Formats: sequence, C-alpha cells, structure tokens
Amino acid sequence: MDSLFIVGTLLVVTLVCSIFIKGYIDKRRIEKARELVDLHDDLRRMQNSMAVIPSVYFDVPTRIFVLKRTMQLIAKVLEIGQDNQGLNALYHEMEVQLEKTLEVKEDSTKRLKKRGKIDHPDKAHEIRQMVKFLHEQIVKSVKAGLIPKAHGTRVVKNLKIAMQRTVIDMNYYLAMESYRTQKLRPALGKFKVTLGLVVKSPIKQYLTELKDEVEKRIKDIEKKLLAERKRANEASANKLASGVDKIQEDEAWESKKNIYD
Repeated sequence: MDSLFIVGTLLVVTLVCSIFIKGYIDKRRIEKARELVDLHDDLRRMQNSMAVIPSVYFDVPTRIFVLKRTMQLIAKVLEIGQDNQGLNALYHEMEVQLEKTLEVKEDSTKRLKKRGKIDHPDKAHEIRQMVKFLHEQIVKSVKAGLIPKAHGTRVVKNLKIAMQRTVIDMNYYLAMESYRTQKLRPALGKFKVTLGLVVKSPIKQYLTELKDEVEKRIKDIEKKLLAERKRANEASANKLASGVDKIQEDEAWESKKNIYD
C-alpha cells in the first residue's frame, strides 16, 4: 500500500515537473524567437542607416560605432539562429571596413563644409528617424560596454549635429529648386529659414561659405522682386493713364456731338 502511494506520488511529481519543464522550454523558445526577430530588425535598420544617412554626416567615431554595433548584431544573430553564409560574409566585410576606418585621419573642417543632398521632406524625415534609431543604439551599446562612454558622448554629439544639418540641407535644396524654376517668393522664404538655422547652428563657424551663398541668393531674389514690383507699378500707371485718356476722348466726342445737335 505504501509502495503504491509512493509510486503514485512520484508519478504526479514527475508529471508536474515535466509540464513545468515543457512550459519553461516553450517560453524560452518563444523568447528566443522574439529576440531573433528583434535582432534581425535592428540589423536591418543599422544597414538602412548606412544607406540612408548621407556619408558627410558621419564622423570617424560614428562610423566606428555603426560598424561595431552592426558586427555585434550579426554575431548575436549567428549565435542564436542558424549559421548563415550571407551574414558571415557581411561580418568579414564589416571587419575590413572597420580596419580601414580606424586608420582614417579625418579633416572635420572639410567634411562639415559639405552638404548632404536632401531634396524632399520625406527623405529628411527618413534620415531623422534613422538618426534617432542610432541614438537608441548608442545608448544600448554604452550600457552593454561595447564602446566607452567617452566615445558614446562624441557619437551623440555628432548625431545631434546631423539632425540639425538635415533641416538646413533640406531647406537649402528646396530653396534652390524653387529658385531654378523661378518661384522666387517660395525660394526667398526657404533661403531665409536656411540662413536663420545656419546663424544659430553650433557649427556655424564651418558654414561660412553656405552663409555667404545664402545671403547672396537672398539679395539677388529681393532685387528681382523689387524690379518686378516696379514693372508692375509702371504697367498699372500706364494702364490708368490710358484709361484717363479714353475718358477724355469720350468726353470731347460728347461735347462735339452736343455742339452739332
């Protein structure tokens, strides 16, 4: 009797343990699948950021971070998921790029003077979203110890500059497009917005050439608009004078008719 009770108890305990273990394994499998999906999503967005954000917005520390973070994500995907020949090749390609980037001696002044071609508001929005994503990734990387905090601070500073440069470059290219198509008033408004952003920019000392060009464009457009107003006023005055002459002619004709009548 006692032996049956013990056997029954063992069976119940075994059954409960097996259910618990199965539930735990299923939970871990689901968590692993979700983690893999998140890693793939982050990896895809990291690759998109390199393709979408203009290269002139990346300084050397930011490039190093992007490459290291991408390599870390690839390594995690390979660790959790199955071996992937394409990802292995991408990892080795990133290693080569990282070695080359570490040897680069950057001329910040020359880079900051260049402009990213942003000719549509949707493109500017996409770039800003990618910059925000990189900011999230840098925070995660610093917390995980992938990069030192000092390096992370430099990258965050550059990302803030990139956010502002996106707006400056977008307004500049939209202004130039309006200017080329002779839409002078919209062009003038966008050039003035660009000038205001340049003057308030934390890197305004590197944007003197852009500032001079925009100021020149503004003066040129204002001169053209003034000439247009003068021509319009002259045309109005001539039209008014013609109207007065016509009235006088009509009055003279009526006077002559009255005399003959």
